[in-house]
Amino acid sequence: MDRKEEALKLLDANWTGRFTKPSPNLYPHQWNWDAGFIALGNAQHDLSRVITEYRSLFAGQWSNGLLPHIVFGPPTGHYFPEQDFWQSDRSTFSPKNVQTSGITQPPVHGFILKRIYDKHSEDSDFIAFLKEIFPKLVKLHEYYYRDRNPLRNGLITIRHPWESGTDNSPIWDEALSAMQIDKDALPDFKRKDLQNPKAAGHRPTHEDYDRYVYLVDLFRRLDYDEEKINEQCPFQIVDPLFNAILTWSNEAIITLGDILQMDYGELIYWNEQTIYSMNELLWDEQAGIYHAWDAVESKKIEVHTHSGLMPMIGGIPDVDQVEQMIRRMTGPNFKNDETYYLPSYNLSQSDIDHEKYWRGPIWISTNWLIIQGLNRYGFDELADEVFQDTIELIHQFGFYEYFDPRRNVRNNGYGTNQFSWSASLYLDMLN
Repeated sequence: MDRKEEALKLLDANWTGRFTKPSPNLYPHQWNWDAGFIALGNAQHDLSRVITEYRSLFAGQWSNGLLPHIVFGPPTGHYFPEQDFWQSDRSTFSPKNVQTSGITQPPVHGFILKRIYDKHSEDSDFIAFLKEIFPKLVKLHEYYYRDRNPLRNGLITIRHPWESGTDNSPIWDEALSAMQIDKDALPDFKRKDLQNPKAAGHRPTHEDYDRYVYLVDLFRRLDYDEEKINEQCPFQIVDPLFNAILTWSNEAIITLGDILQMDYGELIYWNEQTIYSMNELLWDEQAGIYHAWDAVESKKIEVHTHSGLMPMIGGIPDVDQVEQMIRRMTGPNFKNDETYYLPSYNLSQSDIDHEKYWRGPIWISTNWLIIQGLNRYGFDELADEVFQDTIELIHQFGFYEYFDPRRNVRNNGYGTNQFSWSASLYLDMLN
């Protein structure tokens, strides 16, 4: 069986009839940004599945516009925290007939749906679906600019590392360690991601998880009240990856709105604000990269990860900035003769961990994103290098969740080995 056929069979195996599980056991529910990336693969062979998947995801949208990072299927006992822990029904905005988490994830859906539209613009069923979901996309982005924009400058804050999608990135270390928590006051919980002893060493620490749980407990104690959370949450970060994804999706929604002749509100204004503010507040001229911003401490977080290169996808940097970013990306911080593109953390850092989740390994999703950004600015040869590295990793090791960036490692794939977005984005890259 070739890898393309294997990818299609993997997506079929992880399909529940309503949504695609990111993996068979470790991630048994529907994840927000996973669903978007997975849609690109499903669009290659079953467009109706894309529509069903998106209807399932947006059935979990809250009435204030928030799109949760998880829409739950039936409890499995394989994942923590499941629906009972989130208590999202404390919010007056949460849906009453769909169980969800109470936080969000990067809003990839605008540019995902635009990409699918570009290949299926003559499909009347898909066009009808786009018209159905378009107001919900706009409502999601309006939520960000209304409730997650505390400085009113277009920069959106995340309130939990899980909202970033890059859960245990070194970017969050300082803000998490500064949080004062009483372990005795934490609710009881038992992690389910450590049951495989081999994988356990790759996962976030117990200290990190205490803080993850503290934040969830804070949100539910505040009944998911946006104003109160903004006042009391000790973790509020402007993430360059999240905001870059937002701008690209803003752009896509504006384009789709013009095509469909549907209203997208003030997105043009807010998108311009986001781009301007990212360059004013997050850009580091000396380092040639974008940094995250700690909105609680009002300071840059000068930690170099691949997230700082992602503003290319949203057209945020000018040509001079991009050239500096390319020098950073192709230099020793992110590449040498013994590594693949694109590690998630600066290779020169003493605390890089090539096997641990978002603290060094390569992810197919972020490689796919950086390829789009490089192509946008005409760096097609470098984009092809990243593409070739990505394809080589999959051909050698399969559809793992993430990969060791070192070329001389025998067993390069980590996490689950039936990961849906790895299969899906592989299919998209082949086309």
